[in-house]
Amino acid sequence: MTEEHTLTDEQEQAIDIVKNSNISILTGAPGVGKTYIAKMIIDEHIKRGFRTLLCAPSGKAARRLAESTEREATTIHKMLDSRMMGEGHFEFMYNVNKQLPADFIVVDESSMIDLPLMASLMEAIDTDSTKLLFIGDDHQLPPVGMGCVFKDMIKSGTIPVAVLTIIQRAKGDIVKSCHDIKNGEYYIPRKKINLEAGHNLIHVDCETPTSIVKTIERIVVDFMPKRGYDPIWEVQVLSPTNSRTLMSCDNFNGILQSRLNKNKPGPTGFAIGDKVINIKNTPTAFGYLMNGDMGTIEDIEGKDMWVNFFGFENPLQLPLIGNNLLHAYCCTAHRYQGSEVPVVVIPVHSSFNFFVTRPWIYTAISRAQKICITVGQFKSVESAIRHEDASKRVTRLQQKLASQES
Repeated sequence: MTEEHTLTDEQEQAIDIVKNSNISILTGAPGVGKTYIAKMIIDEHIKRGFRTLLCAPSGKAARRLAESTEREATTIHKMLDSRMMGEGHFEFMYNVNKQLPADFIVVDESSMIDLPLMASLMEAIDTDSTKLLFIGDDHQLPPVGMGCVFKDMIKSGTIPVAVLTIIQRAKGDIVKSCHDIKNGEYYIPRKKINLEAGHNLIHVDCETPTSIVKTIERIVVDFMPKRGYDPIWEVQVLSPTNSRTLMSCDNFNGILQSRLNKNKPGPTGFAIGDKVINIKNTPTAFGYLMNGDMGTIEDIEGKDMWVNFFGFENPLQLPLIGNNLLHAYCCTAHRYQGSEVPVVVIPVHSSFNFFVTRPWIYTAISRAQKICITVGQFKSVESAIRHEDASKRVTRLQQKLASQES
């Protein structure tokens, strides 16, 4: 969309809801214009003199928010001025006794926020004087941590919600199919990629785990580079399991590391040039390295390694052992939530049926900006679409919000 874009009735309504509410929610599936409307709202509030803070749960989500709004954005932890007090435990300098100095706070990727972090965030905000906008997609996976806060807030009926439903950007079958999936409807995949025609979500039939792995290896290492994509940073394999089966992250990472990185790994399994992901909030000399931050190993010497993470000006020195890093040629959809990449490749197989759900396949497919390829048994995709949620989270937050309102 351009600046001359004429707003739809639901977009106008969304702007009015945020404008007239002290706390509001903006939600919708991919392609409906959440980013466009959010930027309009943020620009208008800044123009009116509102002290505005933009944040997201992870470093990668904060960077995407900054790029899309052309404004500074940080992680929630950084905005709250966090201090790590013990093993994985944070203390926030902004809290119930010291409120955030802002008139308007925008929180993106809100579906990723767990209960403890949301509680700390709300303690630091004076909602009588500070407007608050949560942006997210409640059809995605729930947070890794406890609770299902964003979905509970929407279902409570106590917070004004602006829902965008009309597809605004022509992203082809990826966007259309995400809308089908969220509604519990099947989609028909293409057999061949034709980006000009919008055929960007395809399926490659394979029956056995071995053939699935071999096919994905060829797609990543051979086929995508021929289409002009960097196989390391523009192609991402997403698996539902870390270590179980041949189609696990561990197995794919070993295969893709050997094919894409010419440097030989040492005893710890890491090599210079490896694509890695951090899996635990970690304090460093240059600020907090957040769960989900990704980078490249620049050097290894003795018992230390230097990793160039996105968002950090200098490589971070980390120990070779006990560094909270995993290879990231293949990740789980949970770890990759909040990120987007040109090409996503997903193994699908009946052995995943018990724990691959509609939110999982929806989240995985929606990470793709240009091309998404599922490889394996398409009946397992259909099984996931039928399987709305494997583990309903009993939080009682929805009822608590509703009771406070009444």
